Amino acid sequence: MNILVHAGDARSFLVQALTQLEQDDYQKSEELIKKAHEEVVIAHGLQTDTLQLEASGEQIRYSTPFCHAQDTLMTAQSEILIGEHLVKLFKKFIKE
Repeated sequence: MNILVHAGDARSFLVQALTQLEQDDYQKSEELIKKAHEEVVIAHGLQTDTLQLEASGEQIRYSTPFCHAQDTLMTAQSEILIGEHLVKLFKKFIKE
């Protein structure tokens, strides 16, 4: 299940980014968030491909791993958004 692999990698990159943020390494944090975003884009593309198959009439059987992959992808997307905002906030407060 490639969606899950890429979404999981995105979350791993984000955890690393937050660790770098805790250490005040904003540049490294932003680089890791960018990598996380790239993984989410890949996972989202794979998810879209699957959904388009069903939309075109191909029967897609429900599977727990696919559901888990979608859940992980959604979580990664939310965490990346929060991570991006945290970096901005940290940078803002360090200037003050």
